Amino acid sequence: MEIVISIVAKIGEYLVEPIGQQFGYLIHPNSNVQNLKDQFQKLGDKREGLQLLIDAEKRNGLEILPEVNTWIEKVDKISQDRQRFIDIEDKMFLNLKSRYSLSKKAKKKTLEIDGLLKEAEQTFFNKVSYSPRPLGVVSTEVFKHFESRKSIMKEVLEALRDDNINMISICGMGGIGKTTMAKEVAKRAKEAKLFDEDVMAAVSQNQDVKHIQGQIADMLHLELKTESLQERANQLFERLRDSESVDIKEEKDNKSVDIKEKKDSKSVLVILDDVWEALNLTDIGIPYGGQYKRCKILLTSRSEEACNQMRSQKIVPIKVLSEEEAWNLFREMAGDCVDTPGLRPTAKEVAKECEGLPVAIVTVGRALENKSEVEWIAALQQLKMSIPKHIPGLDSKVYSSIELSYSYLKSYEAKSCFLLCCLFPEDYDIPIEYLVRYGVGGRFFARNNVVETRIEVHAMVKNLKRSFLLLDSSKEECVKMHDVVRDVAISIADKQGFLVRCDDKMEEWPEKDTYGHYAAISLVSRELKRHPDGIKCPKLELLQLSCSRNSSQTLPANLFQGMKELKVLSMRGTSISSLPQSIQVLQNLRTLHLEYCVLADVSTIGALGNLEILSFLGSEIKELPREIGNLGHLKLLDLSECSTLQRIPYGLLSSLSRLEEFYMSNVMPLWERTPRYLLNNKLTLGDVDASDIKESRLLCQLLEKSEILELRNIKDLKSILYELHQEDLPCLKVLTVYRSEDVEYVIDATSDQTPRDAFPILESLTLDDLSNLKEIYHGQFPERSFSGAQLACFGNLTSLHLDACYRLKNVFSLSIAKGLVQLQELYIERCTDMEEIFSKEGQDEKAFDMIKFPQLKHVELYDVPRLIGFCTFVDPIELVQPSHAKGTQPILNQEDVITEFQHEQHHTGSFPQSGPISNKFLSSKTIFWSPNLGMLDMWDNDSIEVLFDLEGLMFQSQRIDVLAQLKTLRLEKLSKLMYVWKNFSRGILGFQNLTSIEVGHCPNLRYLFLESNDMMENIIQREGEEEAADTIVFPKVSSFILISLPNLMSFCFEAYSFEWPSMKEIRVSYCHKLKTFGSEIQSPRKQKKIKGLDSRPQEPGVGSSSIRSSLGFLGRWLECVPHCRNYGLVDLSDHMCPTKKSHGSSSVNKEGTLTKLKDQRANVVDKPLEIWSFFPSNMIECLKNLEVIELEECHSIEAIFQLEELNVEENHVASVLNQLRDLKLNGLPKMMHIWKKGPERIMGFENLRLLEVRECNSLTYLFSPSIAKLLVMLEEIQVIDCQKIEEILARAREEGEEKESVSFEKVNLIVLDNLPNLECFCNEANAFGWPSLKKMRVESCPTLRTFVPTKLLTPQLERVYEDDEYKTCQWKGDLNATIEHIFKGKETETSDDETVTTQQLNYL
Repeated sequence: MEIVISIVAKIGEYLVEPIGQQFGYLIHPNSNVQNLKDQFQKLGDKREGLQLLIDAEKRNGLEILPEVNTWIEKVDKISQDRQRFIDIEDKMFLNLKSRYSLSKKAKKKTLEIDGLLKEAEQTFFNKVSYSPRPLGVVSTEVFKHFESRKSIMKEVLEALRDDNINMISICGMGGIGKTTMAKEVAKRAKEAKLFDEDVMAAVSQNQDVKHIQGQIADMLHLELKTESLQERANQLFERLRDSESVDIKEEKDNKSVDIKEKKDSKSVLVILDDVWEALNLTDIGIPYGGQYKRCKILLTSRSEEACNQMRSQKIVPIKVLSEEEAWNLFREMAGDCVDTPGLRPTAKEVAKECEGLPVAIVTVGRALENKSEVEWIAALQQLKMSIPKHIPGLDSKVYSSIELSYSYLKSYEAKSCFLLCCLFPEDYDIPIEYLVRYGVGGRFFARNNVVETRIEVHAMVKNLKRSFLLLDSSKEECVKMHDVVRDVAISIADKQGFLVRCDDKMEEWPEKDTYGHYAAISLVSRELKRHPDGIKCPKLELLQLSCSRNSSQTLPANLFQGMKELKVLSMRGTSISSLPQSIQVLQNLRTLHLEYCVLADVSTIGALGNLEILSFLGSEIKELPREIGNLGHLKLLDLSECSTLQRIPYGLLSSLSRLEEFYMSNVMPLWERTPRYLLNNKLTLGDVDASDIKESRLLCQLLEKSEILELRNIKDLKSILYELHQEDLPCLKVLTVYRSEDVEYVIDATSDQTPRDAFPILESLTLDDLSNLKEIYHGQFPERSFSGAQLACFGNLTSLHLDACYRLKNVFSLSIAKGLVQLQELYIERCTDMEEIFSKEGQDEKAFDMIKFPQLKHVELYDVPRLIGFCTFVDPIELVQPSHAKGTQPILNQEDVITEFQHEQHHTGSFPQSGPISNKFLSSKTIFWSPNLGMLDMWDNDSIEVLFDLEGLMFQSQRIDVLAQLKTLRLEKLSKLMYVWKNFSRGILGFQNLTSIEVGHCPNLRYLFLESNDMMENIIQREGEEEAADTIVFPKVSSFILISLPNLMSFCFEAYSFEWPSMKEIRVSYCHKLKTFGSEIQSPRKQKKIKGLDSRPQEPGVGSSSIRSSLGFLGRWLECVPHCRNYGLVDLSDHMCPTKKSHGSSSVNKEGTLTKLKDQRANVVDKPLEIWSFFPSNMIECLKNLEVIELEECHSIEAIFQLEELNVEENHVASVLNQLRDLKLNGLPKMMHIWKKGPERIMGFENLRLLEVRECNSLTYLFSPSIAKLLVMLEEIQVIDCQKIEEILARAREEGEEKESVSFEKVNLIVLDNLPNLECFCNEANAFGWPSLKKMRVESCPTLRTFVPTKLLTPQLERVYEDDEYKTCQWKGDLNATIEHIFKGKETETSDDETVTTQQLNYL
C-alpha cells in the first residue's frame, strides 16, 4: 500500500508542477508580456550599443568576429516579433484561450532573449573584432596579356614554386614593364594560392631603410613601435620568417607566465621594386636563405649586377614587345585615327620609333590621339631627329617618346604642372594641393583665385594621368610619377633652370660655380646641416627645402638676400628658433609653407606684404604672431594639425579681409575674446568636439558667413542644424560632412522653434562616411517654403553626394523633393540600407504630379543593395486592359496555346514572370520626373527587378516622350534584374539620344525588353512585304557592351526587328545563352526571289492563319491562366520535340501564329539543322556604321553573319557592313560559320582590317572565295586554338561558286597557332597574290603540309616564325617550300644550319 501511495504522490508531483505552470499563463499574462517588453528593450539597447562598436571597429579597418555577426542576425530575427506582440496584446485578452496563448508565447520569448543577453556577455563582452588579413599587392594598372610576356610570367611562377629558389629577379631597362609584371605575378600567385600573404615596397635609387620597412609593415598591418632601425628590422624578421609565434599568458603557481605557441606556418612573397644597387636584406628585416623556404623574394631592377650581388638565384630578363604587340598597343592608345588610310603609314612609322617599349608606346600614342596628319608627320620627324640626354638604365627611345608627349601637352599650364611633380622624391605621393598652392604663388597658371586654380589643376592632373605622364596614388588627393617619367621630367626641367636633388646622404647644398641661372631649386634630404650665406640667385622663383628628420638648425642671416624674385618658399621638417631677417626682402613671395617644423619666432612673416598662401601644417607653434594681421593679400591660411597652437590674438583673423580659405583641422586654440569676422569662402573644421565649436562665438560667426563649410570627424554632434548652429546658415553654398559618426540628421526640425528655410542657397551637399545618419531632414517639413523656389529648403541644391551612410533609408520625402528644381547631379554610394530615393510619407496622389527635376542630368548609384525604386509608393493602380486593335482577329484558342507553351516550358525552363513586379526603379509615374536625365549608372544592387516599367500608363493620341535626353546607360551587378525595358506600348517615344549601353554581371537578366516595346518606330512597312514588322530603333546608340549575362537569351521574346543606325562598336562577352543580336523570334518577312538562289517559302503555321493578335497581348492573356504563369521560353535549336498537335518544333511569331521550325534531331539529309545567326540578315542591313565586333565566350552562337536573306532586288547589289574594321571572335565553341552563304550580288566588308579567331572549336574554315574577294582592306589574319579548322579559305565548289583567283592585297600578317587539323590555307590554286605579306607565324600546326597548291607571290616575306616571341624562324626560298620544310621537320631532325635566328637572317 505504501508503494502505491508513493507512486501516486510522485505522479501528482509530475502533474501538479506543469499544471501550475499552465495556470500561471492564465493568471499572469500582464506580467509575462511586460517582462517580454522589458527584455526586448534591454536587447534593443544591447544591439544598438554593439552596432556602434562594430561601426567604430570597421572604420578602423578591423574585421568583425563571425560569432558577433551571428548574434546580430539572431537578434534581428527575434526583434521582428516585437511589434506583433504589442499590436495583438489588447485584442487577445478577450477570452481565456487568447490570454493563455499570448502569455505562454511571451514567457517563451522572454527566456529566448535571456539566453541571447547571456551569450553576449559571455562570448564577446570585450572583443568584437580582429585584424583583417593583409590585402596584399593591388595593381590599378590593366595588365596586357601579350604573347611575349606569357613565357616570362610562366618562368617566374615556376621559379616561385621551386623550393630550391628563394630569390627571383625581373631585369630590364626603364619603362619596359617590370613593375607591372611584378604586380601581375603577385596577382597570379595569389590566385594559385602559392602564398598566404604578399607585400611590396618601392626601393628606388635613394635607398631609405626606414621607409622600406614602413611600406612592408603597413601591408602586413604590423605596427612598428620604435624608431630604431635595428629593432624595426627584428620585428619585421619575426613577422616574416617561415613560422609565426604568438604570446600566450598562462597561470602557473598563481603567476602569469609568458609562453610561445607556434602557429601554422605562413608563406609570404616580398616584392622589392626598382632596386638600383644591392640592398642589405638583413638591415630591412627580410629573412633570406635556404632555411627560410616560406619567405620568397621577387626583385625588379634595371641592373643584373645588383641582382647578382644580392645572390639572386633566378634572373628573368624582360625584353621589348614584338612588332605586332607594339602596334596593337599603340593603336589602342592612339585611337581610331590611325586607321585613316592617309595616316596609317605614318602611324606605323611612329610606332616603330618607340621600339617596342611600353612606356614609350603609351605616352606617344596618347599624345597623338586624334591629332591631324600634319601633327603626326611633325611628331615622326621629332622622334627621328631627337638627341636624347643619356640617363643610366634608360633607353634613348624612352626619353624621346616621353619628351614628345610632354611637348604635345596643350598648354603652358599643363607643362608647368607636369614639371612641378618632378620636384618631389621618387615614388612620392604628391599632394595635388601642393601643385595648387605652388601654382598660385608662382603664377604658373592663368587664374589667381584659389578655388578656380584648384579646379583647373585637378583637370590638368586628370589629363596627365590619361596621357600616362602621371599615375594614380593609393593616398587620397595625391598623384604619383613613374620613376622613368620622373627621370625624363628632371632632364627636361634641367634645361629650364630646375635643380632637383633628392638624396638622404646630402647634408649641404650641391656645389655649383653659380646658381644664377636657376629658376627652381628642390633639395630633399634626411638632414640639411649647412646652408649657404648670401647665395646669389637672381632668377630663382621657387625654393623647396625638405628634411625627413626634424633637427635644430640655424639659418644664415643672409640666406634669402640674393633671392629677391622668389615667389614660392617651402620648408619642411626644420627646427628653427627664428626666421632670418633676410626673409623680409622677399616682397614678391606669394606662397610660404612652413610645414612640420618646430617654430619659435616667426613674426618676421608680417613683413611679406604680398603673401597670398601661408601654411603651418603640422608645425609646432604655440601662438600665431599678431604681425600676420598685416598680410592684407592673404587668401589661404592653413593651421591644420597644429596641435600645440594655444592662442590666436584678438582681431587677427578679422583683419585678413581677403582670406578665402581657412583650414584648422585637429586644432582648437584658446581664443582671445570674440572678434567680428567675415569669411568670404571656405571654413574647414576637423577632429574637434561639437561643444568646442558651439561655445566659440568666433566660430559661430564664421559659420554664419561661410560659403564653403567642411566638417571632418566632429564628435558629439547629432545634427548640423540646429544643434551645431541655431541659425539657417544663409550664406552657405557648399557643405561637406566627413566621418562624423555621431551625426544622425543634417537638419533636426523637431524642436519647438518656428520652421524656417534652412540652407536657402545651398548648391552642393556631400555626406561621406556618416555611419549613423538616419535622415537628412528630420521633422515636419514647412510647406510654406514653396511659395518661392529660391527660398525653399534645398531649393538651390544642384549636387548631392552620399557615400557610406549606412543607416539612411531614403534621401528626401516628396515634400522636399517638390522643391529640388535645380538638382543636377545625384551620387549615392555604399548606402547599404537605402530602399528608395524619395519617400512618400503621407503625401496624396496629387503630389506626384508636382514632382519634377528639370535639371537632373546625372544619376550614379553604387553599392545600394536594398534600393527598390526611385519612389516606391507611386505605382499606378489602374492597369491598361488588353483590347483588340481594329480589324484584328480573335486570339488562339486556349487549348492550342497551353499545349505549345507547356511543351516549351518542359524543354527550356521557365519564362521570367511577366506578372506584377514590385521592385521597379522607374515606374510609369517616376520615369517622367527627370525629363533631361543624361546619364544613369547603377552598380551592385540586389533588389531591383525592372529598370524602366511603364505598366498602366494611360496616354492620349499624341506620342509621349520618355527619357529623351538619356545618353549613357550603364548597369553592373544587378543580381535580380530581369528586364531593362518593360511594358512600353505604342504611342511612347523614348531614348532617342541614347548613345551608350553597357550591361554586365546581371545573372537573372534573360531579355532586355518585355511585351510591347514600340520605342521609336512602331510600324515600318517595307516595300513588297505582306506584313508590317514592329521595329525598335535606337537612332544614336554607338556603343553596346554586354558582359557576363549567363541567362540572357536574346533582346526580347517577341518578334521585333531592331535597328541601330549609329552603332559603331558591339562587344559581347560571357553571355553563354545568347544566340542572336535581336529578337528570339524573327520578324516575318516575305521572301524575295534572288537570282542564283532559290527562295524558300515560309512553311505553314499550326493553327488559324488569320490570327493577328500581338504576342504582348497574348502574354497578358496567359497571365490569367494559373497553371501557365511560368510558361517556357522558345528555344529554337536545343531539345525540341514534337507535341500532340505538331509534327515538329514550333514557335510563336509576332502575329500570334505558331511557325514550324526544323527539328534539331531530325535526319540531317531530309531536315538540315536550323542554324542561328548572331546578326540576322535584316539586322546586317541596319548596321551601316558598325566598326568593331568583339564576341568572347558566348557558347550558344552558331554563326555570325546571315547573308542568305539579304533584301536584294533585281539589278541591285547589296552593300553591307562597309565600315566594319575589327572582327574578334574568341571562345565560341558552337560557331560553325562566320559568314553564312549569301546572294552572289553582294558588296560589303570592304574596310575590314583585322580578323582574329580564337578557340572556336566547331569552325572548319574561315571564309569562302566569294567572301574573301570582298575583304580588300584585310591586313591581319589570326587563327589560334581552333581544333577543327581544316582550311582558311573554303573550296568554291562546295558552295556552288565558280572557281576564280583571290588576291589578298593588303594582308601583312598571318598567325596560325595550335590548329591540329589545318592542312593548308586553301585546297585550290586560287589564292596566290600576297603583295603585302611581311610577317607570318606558324606554330603547333602538325598537319599543315603546304600553304596553297600552286606557286604564290610573297615579295616582302622573308621568314616564317615558329614561336610567339618571334625568335626562331625558317625560310626556304618561298612560302610553300618553307611550310613543307616545317612539316617535315616535325618528323625528322633538322640540321643545325636549317634553323636560323632572326639576328642571323638580318646579318645575311
